Amino acid sequence: MTEHTPQELVGRRTRTAVRELMSDTVLRRITEMWESEGFSPPPDIEPVGGQRVTLFEAYIRQVDWSSRSEAEGALRVFQDALTDVFALWAGDDQYRERAIMNVRRAVSRDGLEIDDEWLIRIPHRAELNPSSLASLKDPSAILQGLERLSAALPADPELAIGGAKELMESTAKVALIETGRTETSLPKADFTKLVNEASDALGLLPEKGKDLPDSRQAIRQILNGARQIATGLAEFRNSFGTGHGPARRRTGLSDRHARLAVNAATLWCELILDTLADSQAPWRSTLPSGSSQ
Repeated sequence: MTEHTPQELVGRRTRTAVRELMSDTVLRRITEMWESEGFSPPPDIEPVGGQRVTLFEAYIRQVDWSSRSEAEGALRVFQDALTDVFALWAGDDQYRERAIMNVRRAVSRDGLEIDDEWLIRIPHRAELNPSSLASLKDPSAILQGLERLSAALPADPELAIGGAKELMESTAKVALIETGRTETSLPKADFTKLVNEASDALGLLPEKGKDLPDSRQAIRQILNGARQIATGLAEFRNSFGTGHGPARRRTGLSDRHARLAVNAATLWCELILDTLADSQAPWRSTLPSGSSQ
């Protein structure tokens, strides 16, 4: 298996830029800001500056920066901290402007966004369950597809639509290889056939009447809907996505179409990868004797 290290959503530049402004914020206020977002008191760390800066850094080190929910909670702390600093600034105005510029530059270099009320936002990214990715022998094609999709969001809907289809295609091929198919035996051109074969290899959809949760009508309806994503996305890409050169410039697409394509693709891919990684999934009972999967 290839080890997959989750990507940090907020870079060190931004964290350091905010931390360095904490030297005039009282310890009680620092604790209050972090604990209001549910963060526990941190253990002591080696000093990285004065007592206040060090306390703020200790909280920063407790955050799982690869978790969107934890990172967004920490960014709300940063918003409170920056609001306090710049609202109560008592020093030189030119230094204040340099400090503001430094924060905004750090945020921009980390690929983040910041509004006039000091809220730092993480742009929408294409993501899949890290633990399911970690279970794969070679997730490199899927990881590359996620990076390309994230770069396309939200400004390039055509590229996002085309990339969403490619992500599903890569995921289907990886799933089939992981379940014992050779790459040379995979369907070459029929996208819908490829993704349906991957679904079938993982027992999605199972036969009715079996004593399995996935055989129940309600879940079968959901699973069947997930299979239909392939058909819809293929047609969407043929009309609006990259991969086919249009005779005329495509019009009418917006951010929401990019997110629609990416969310649809990642829903299907996550279903496939989570089922592939599930040690109790019914498809495992059909493996040949002696298989190491």
